[in-house]
Amino acid sequence: MIRKIGAFLLAALLFAAPAAGAQEYREMMANTTREEREAWYEILNNVDFEAWMQYEDIPVPGNWFAAYRLPGNVIVIVEFTHEQCVCSFLIPGKDKALLLDTCTGIQNLRKVVESLTDLPVLVLNSHDHFDHIGGNSAFDEVWCYHDANAIRHLTNGPTKKELQEILQRTKSLAALKELFEVEIPDKIPGKAPTGTVEDGQIIDLGGRKLEVIHTPGHQPSCIMLLDRENRLLFTGDMFYPGPMYCQFDDSSFPDYVKSIRKAAGMAREAGVKEVYTSHNLPATETETLCDFADFLERIESGAFRDYTVEDGFRTYSMNKDISIILPDDGTEPVSGFSMVHPE
Repeated sequence: MIRKIGAFLLAALLFAAPAAGAQEYREMMANTTREEREAWYEILNNVDFEAWMQYEDIPVPGNWFAAYRLPGNVIVIVEFTHEQCVCSFLIPGKDKALLLDTCTGIQNLRKVVESLTDLPVLVLNSHDHFDHIGGNSAFDEVWCYHDANAIRHLTNGPTKKELQEILQRTKSLAALKELFEVEIPDKIPGKAPTGTVEDGQIIDLGGRKLEVIHTPGHQPSCIMLLDRENRLLFTGDMFYPGPMYCQFDDSSFPDYVKSIRKAAGMAREAGVKEVYTSHNLPATETETLCDFADFLERIESGAFRDYTVEDGFRTYSMNKDISIILPDDGTEPVSGFSMVHPE
């Protein structure tokens, strides 16, 4: 909840311009009181900037994206600028770099990526929801999991309805345009994938290999990536600090349970040190992933029955940071690719 502060201060925070890059955010936070910071965090959807600031920020073009250097020779590129706070991960090898997801496509991600690497870039989508595939059309090589619906959605691109929902729930389009000095597109172009991946496939970037793990549950085309040598796991939308979504018509809770158990087991076996997540914060711990696997199994077995219901959707909370949303008995799942959180 936004604390009660003066209207002038709130307006100043909202319309300070330009202020979207990592360094600009850092400077803004350094010159504000705690109350002002809390109001700003609320405006930008409870982004925990203090947690982000533990990482080295990297200057990038424009004022829509921010970039940070993570352990294991990984760069995270983040859109702080809308409700989903979605992350893409740039993973370089010797011969080429893999870009895991391309955010919403509202601004040109390719310019940012080209400022960070001279290597050829292969895009791989962790799944085909619109906030992960929006920037695909700017890149030459785009892969996804071998799934007919995923291929179709990448080819067609995100719909205007999907784009409008995410932006209008964040703040008015006028506020976005003024604060971040961007034009909001009416349509995000799609791109037919140039390749697909399967479970267990190894992607060789030259001196660096990534293993594909098919992890359906949130959505059928969901995958994770395991970097065994650097002991990293990239979890996409299947696991992150926040509410996990399993309320869509193509979600499957039994699949979710199996996938998280599978991923947790592989992470433990590989001695994973860093679990890189695609929303809210870029990293969490293997032990937290394993705890989540246990938590889901308790829900599935009926051992855990503590949940809240709002508008026909159940929220099971593992702790204050991690929960999962499921349809309540008799409630129809959310149809299509809508990312609207049930309210």
